[in-house]
Amino acid sequence: MTYPTDPGARLTTASSPDVPRSEALSRELRRSPLFRQLVPMESGIGWPLPVPVLQDGVPRVYMRLPLFVLRPDPAGGADLFPPFATVTLDWATGRPVEYTDLRFKEPHRSRAQWSKPVGRFPHPAVEGLTTAAYRELRTHLFGLYDELFHELGRGRQPDDGWAGQFGQLLGQLLEPSLTPYYRQLAPKFLRRHLSDER
Repeated sequence: MTYPTDPGARLTTASSPDVPRSEALSRELRRSPLFRQLVPMESGIGWPLPVPVLQDGVPRVYMRLPLFVLRPDPAGGADLFPPFATVTLDWATGRPVEYTDLRFKEPHRSRAQWSKPVGRFPHPAVEGLTTAAYRELRTHLFGLYDELFHELGRGRQPDDGWAGQFGQLLGQLLEPSLTPYYRQLAPKFLRRHLSDER
């Protein structure tokens, strides 16, 4: 797959004519050698967390993706486990720039904490949706992420209308049982875009 030169552009593929860039980067990560070598098969890729930086006075943005075990339940749905690692991609190029194993980075946490489910998917806010409706909302949220990364890459924030829509959709789709872990990984971002009740 080739990426457009404009990091804010959508990707066009034969199977999906209009895929948000952040969604396509997540899919490409799943097919990458890095993912196959380091990540257990039953793993999910979480919602992106932006990492904006200034390098030589120029804004750049990276996309940090939490990885967590997602164990299917024969009765339906899946058990969710705490994020065990993150992979950070360069938004402009799509290349991985960092893999962090949280089990190594946080040795003070008991090994038992990583092996116990913390929640279920689907969660109450999405369990009544059809698969097609859920995927549509998911793609819409990835599209809003694209707008965010595009603006951060220009050194600014999206407008207020974007923020309200993004916060509402993130609040609906982010798994409640994983929210505390997202708050640890990106406290400022979650404070800005997710209500304290979550």
